[in-house]
Amino acid sequence: MTMSRLSPIFDVDDCSPGQTPEQQERMVITPTHSMASLSGSLTSSASSAHASYVASMPLPFRYVDPSHPALHGSLTPPASVTGKVLNFSPGPTNLPPAVEAEVQRRAFPQPHELRLGSMAQSHRSPEFGAVLENALRVTREVMRVPPEYEILFAQGGGHGQFAAVPMNLCSHPGEEATYVVNGTWSKRAVEEASKYCTPTVISALNDDGSCTTLPSVDRINAEINPRSKFLYVCSNETVNGLELHDLPRLASRVPLVVDASSDFTSKPIAWRRANVGILFACASKNIGHPGVTAVIIRRDLLNRANPMTPGILNYTTNLSA
Repeated sequence: MTMSRLSPIFDVDDCSPGQTPEQQERMVITPTHSMASLSGSLTSSASSAHASYVASMPLPFRYVDPSHPALHGSLTPPASVTGKVLNFSPGPTNLPPAVEAEVQRRAFPQPHELRLGSMAQSHRSPEFGAVLENALRVTREVMRVPPEYEILFAQGGGHGQFAAVPMNLCSHPGEEATYVVNGTWSKRAVEEASKYCTPTVISALNDDGSCTTLPSVDRINAEINPRSKFLYVCSNETVNGLELHDLPRLASRVPLVVDASSDFTSKPIAWRRANVGILFACASKNIGHPGVTAVIIRRDLLNRANPMTPGILNYTTNLSA
């Protein structure tokens, strides 16, 4: 079986602002060979209907690949599949049947129950407040989070936190941080952070851009910028297959920031011994709904945000909401 990268659904970067709408409209992404084979089984009526839909879309949203599998139900199993369908692709985890049944019962009550489900309750109601308090309590219990840390549920996934972390810990772009870059996600994180702080990079990338190893603790101790407001690591670089099974315990007292999106709740965290300042996770991969982001922050790191930080990304604002 040959694996190849699927082209993106949207790609407006190739379109020049000076081009006419007719020129831009012709710039449709060419499907890869694997996409062509996947789309070969699509019915002509479905393709025709989708083509008409695309044609009706205003620019710039018309820059789509009409044959992209995601637009044709490629994630829907064939009718011949029976039993429970499991998702092994990146994204939301599969829940045990008993949990799914309880979620359905609470969220969507039967008509004779004469009650509102959790999906219909106000976020300011005492009923939802109890749901939130329970989620915070269980998270603290499962993760063994010490009392000096606050737990937030945010939006924006890991990419949102790539911006939120430097904006909350660096009061202006001239303040410094150190990033350990050992794969795809930490590389994206430092690229985003460079807009809001001045990063020092400890890179484990090979000359060809690949990554096959982690920097040693000795190297991190030698190269960390002592003026850093934080040291950033990704504990599990899924694209590159590198995982930190234990967080580094460094000589420096610079707070450690951990992107734990793909190993969240899977192992104990040495909160104090590793000097963890922030641990965040795109929670859908392991514990929750798509879009939910967990942020666990030590209280002494609050109230340090850049004044330009949007309220939705400001940890102190979120905590007081």
